[in-house]
Amino acid sequence: MKKLRMIVFILLASFATTSVIAAGSDFAGPYVGVRLTVAGAVVDGSASNSSAETTNGAIGGIFAATGGEAGYTLPLGDSPGFITVGGSFISGGATFAIDAGAGAGRGDTNDATIEIKDHWSAFIAPGFALSDSSAVYIKGGYAHADVKWEGDIQSGPNYIEGFTGAVGTRAMTAAGLFIQTEAGVNLYDDVNFNRKANGSDTSTTQSGGTANGRPMVAYGAITIGMKF
Repeated sequence: MKKLRMIVFILLASFATTSVIAAGSDFAGPYVGVRLTVAGAVVDGSASNSSAETTNGAIGGIFAATGGEAGYTLPLGDSPGFITVGGSFISGGATFAIDAGAGAGRGDTNDATIEIKDHWSAFIAPGFALSDSSAVYIKGGYAHADVKWEGDIQSGPNYIEGFTGAVGTRAMTAAGLFIQTEAGVNLYDDVNFNRKANGSDTSTTQSGGTANGRPMVAYGAITIGMKF
């Protein structure tokens, strides 16, 4: 009886292992998808005026955007693991308003707006097949975003770069249609801005001051696509 139970156990384990290993190859191949994203952007930093007075703080905003993702998934031999190499894009972004406040020589013309938009990334995502229709993965790679600035800013960057990281799941049908859910964060390098000199106050030749901060975008995304 013990031998019979052992034989049954070995057979069941063999079938289970074979199923998982076979499932890993089901995710292999190229894919494309439409991406829906809700994100929160925060810039944490400091600003100094012409008198070298420094203030610290954070500004942020929430935005929703559409985009896309495309990649290629490679199986890792006979194991249930796989690696995806690809890229994603999020249109739109968050706009931050900087109020110069009230006082002599200051007004609406001394305010500034900074928009961080059109985020894209290139990534590598190791994954693990849980069955022939579901998988989990982690993602890491390069992040890039455009920066648009207006108002009381003399100079600033046109883009920022950084790192993207995420975790996600994928559920796929036998025909290759899939739904992918993902939660992640883009951590960008420090960004620096120089404020214009206060031209409305002719009694001073001081510069307008500087500001610097580190942008971060945390997001949740749903991608609907097709594996070919």
